[in-house]
Amino acid sequence: MIDPAPTNPTEMFIRLFLGLFFALTAIFGGGLLPDSGSTGDGQGGGEVRPTPPGTNAAQVLTTIDSVDALIMESFPAQIALNVSGAQPDGCEFPVIVEQTRDGNNVTVRIYRELPPDIMCAMILLPYNESIKLDGTFEPGTYQIDVNGTIIEVTV
Repeated sequence: MIDPAPTNPTEMFIRLFLGLFFALTAIFGGGLLPDSGSTGDGQGGGEVRPTPPGTNAAQVLTTIDSVDALIMESFPAQIALNVSGAQPDGCEFPVIVEQTRDGNNVTVRIYRELPPDIMCAMILLPYNESIKLDGTFEPGTYQIDVNGTIIEVTV
């Protein structure tokens, strides 16, 4: 029969270690990153997206806190974005910025590609960058979407 309250310090340490091990296994047993089919929270914060077939990396979107537009004094106008946010984990991988434009709608995706078997410290890494938008902007109102954070800019 197992003694419910061990008095031997070594036995207490072993029981504590095993209890901690099983608790951590239960919490992190499924991996530290969501599966590649995760839809995230819809705001792009730490969302993991599937990658093209043949690649093993997961695209992890940067969490965006704020986006400020700066219209440069040029003709035709150019726009730069001051973006603040955080990487949702402690992994230090290169940040990728992709831009697409459809008329007056501009979409900017900021993400990192992480290998599926990587384990990262669960800390937020600050992200603060100035991003110059591609092309020029004629007078009008533009909708700019940065990882789900949407702003309107009038040139």
